[in-house]
Amino acid sequence: MQGRETMRPHPEIHPSDDINEDVILSAIGEGSSEGISRIDSTGRILSWTAGAERILGYNREEAVGKTIDLFVPPEILAETYESIRRQINGEFGVINEETVRIRKSGERVPILLTRLPLTNPQGETVSLLAILKDISEEKKLQKQVETLQRNVAMAKVAAKVAHEIRTPLGVLFLKSDLLLERLCQAFGNWGKGDGSKYREPIQKCVSDIQKQISRLEEIANNYLHLSKTRTMEREQINLHTFIRDITQEFKEHYLEDHIAFECFVAESVPPAMLDSQQFQRVFVNLVRNSVEAIRTSDIKSGWVKLDVQHDDRHIEFTVMDNGPGMPEDIREAAFDPFTTSKSIGTGLGLYLVREIVVNHGGTIAIDASKGEGTTVRIKIPIQPEESK
Repeated sequence: MQGRETMRPHPEIHPSDDINEDVILSAIGEGSSEGISRIDSTGRILSWTAGAERILGYNREEAVGKTIDLFVPPEILAETYESIRRQINGEFGVINEETVRIRKSGERVPILLTRLPLTNPQGETVSLLAILKDISEEKKLQKQVETLQRNVAMAKVAAKVAHEIRTPLGVLFLKSDLLLERLCQAFGNWGKGDGSKYREPIQKCVSDIQKQISRLEEIANNYLHLSKTRTMEREQINLHTFIRDITQEFKEHYLEDHIAFECFVAESVPPAMLDSQQFQRVFVNLVRNSVEAIRTSDIKSGWVKLDVQHDDRHIEFTVMDNGPGMPEDIREAAFDPFTTSKSIGTGLGLYLVREIVVNHGGTIAIDASKGEGTTVRIKIPIQPEESK
């Protein structure tokens, strides 16, 4: 609880002989978005306005007569009682702080709390007036601004890194091709006599080099994608053709990994308005994660399945594998940038997948337990106007 206790003199507020104080509070609270309540020195609630009910969910009958235990989180309850005691004793005047309260539903809500003493005609503090303002929206906006600022800074770094490494990668790929060509010329008699023993090891070496270069290039592409705010270019996509084609590409690309790829698209699945390039990246990143998880495990017969179904409003894409699954701590932070359990990788793959899905108005969820494979489900609105 972050608070600020002020020592400035507080106004002489005390009950009037002509009108009941609770009637005044009720009248003020009726038209206010803020919650107002009055508590005594023991933390007992003496009055409760409609604004307080709107914020915390308890009506007047449920709140009045109870103590602040009703809505103050247990971890700060003792601290709150001590603060009330000190304020009643006159150790400080008005208090302003950001804190947390618990709604009737059990939900925690951030609150801006103003609490000031109420005195009797003799100048003695007899109760406290608490004014509660729900600052959930302000906190949400603040978090969005902070996220945007962080993403902008991250994008600048990503663009710089990507541009710096793509040029040497291109040179390396060209030189590896040239190396293989020159070696072929140098060992013109490969396949005859002792020369054959050099051929396969050299070809394997060059192939491994090119695979790693391709992997680095993909990392650079992820960084570049992160650094761009490209406008979506939606087009009507035949999902039967789209999924069949990318599945075939995966079969060819991961041929040496001996992983089985299957796809199924329900016959009734309609065309979808998608950005085909961005959605191809979604599947490339998800399938690569599956393949790498299987590749680094003890699984002998790995498989990856792509499944597409639909209901009246959404198309659901599912990517499943029989890999080693995902530890709970990694799964919970899977969509955060730079989060990865792999020894090689940026941790940007799933972050970019989520960004693309959200930009299409969709949702994404991961179902994965350690040792039981991973399933990723994506839902996209059939009609673009449903997307946000």
